[in-house]
Amino acid sequence: MEQNNRLRSKSAEQLNSFLDDCKIETHQNKKLLEIGFKNGVFLDECQKANLIPTGIEINNEYCQTVKTNFPNLDILHYDGGTFPFPDDSFDFVVGFDVLEHVTSTEKLFAECIRVLKPGGVMYHTCPNYQSFYEGHYQLIWLPFLNKTLGRIYLKVLRRYTPYYESLNLVKPKNVAKALEIYDDGIDVISLGRSEFVKKFTPEQIEKVKQRSIKKILKLMSMLPFAKSMCLWLISYLNLYYPVTIIVKKKKYD
Repeated sequence: MEQNNRLRSKSAEQLNSFLDDCKIETHQNKKLLEIGFKNGVFLDECQKANLIPTGIEINNEYCQTVKTNFPNLDILHYDGGTFPFPDDSFDFVVGFDVLEHVTSTEKLFAECIRVLKPGGVMYHTCPNYQSFYEGHYQLIWLPFLNKTLGRIYLKVLRRYTPYYESLNLVKPKNVAKALEIYDDGIDVISLGRSEFVKKFTPEQIEKVKQRSIKKILKLMSMLPFAKSMCLWLISYLNLYYPVTIIVKKKKYD
């Protein structure tokens, strides 16, 4: 029961963040696609909020569990390639902690943008491997590490597991580059800087799981001048966490 409550609370927060970050005022009866729905709770929250949600997931075990727990949800098992939908199908496409698990950010973006309706919004949040935190291992990370140096770092800390090899080390500059080819068809609203600053609150700091980082952030929040300078530096150097990607598809001429 406690775990279910946590999942429900987290999903409700994700939905509120999505609507707030994207400045979506009217969402009722809009079609939303979630990529990698896992437990299905976010989709269920969307349905309760009068969105029309659909989910796709490559893990068939997750699909079967969600079909059992939420038989009214529209979900599909897919192979991780082309989305099984025609062009211009959805008002919103969202993904939470998905980008770090895909083999090609570019291909995922291509499919997200393809199935978006003109004027639709793509929204992703994922870890920033240019920051000081690694969420999967819950440890302090060293910014700018590439895959090889990251592997060495984890081994030195005796935290390395084969799971690391499956991770796509997402960084804001790589996301920006992956979106460049769509400049004529999209507007990149944000890569997460403003969202990080806006959400730098005591409530959000309390949710940080890495103790040392939490202590540093608490100290920053208590010193107004230091807070302003640090937030500016973190934002300027793209050291913020997580990456929040907001893209709007342009309407056809």
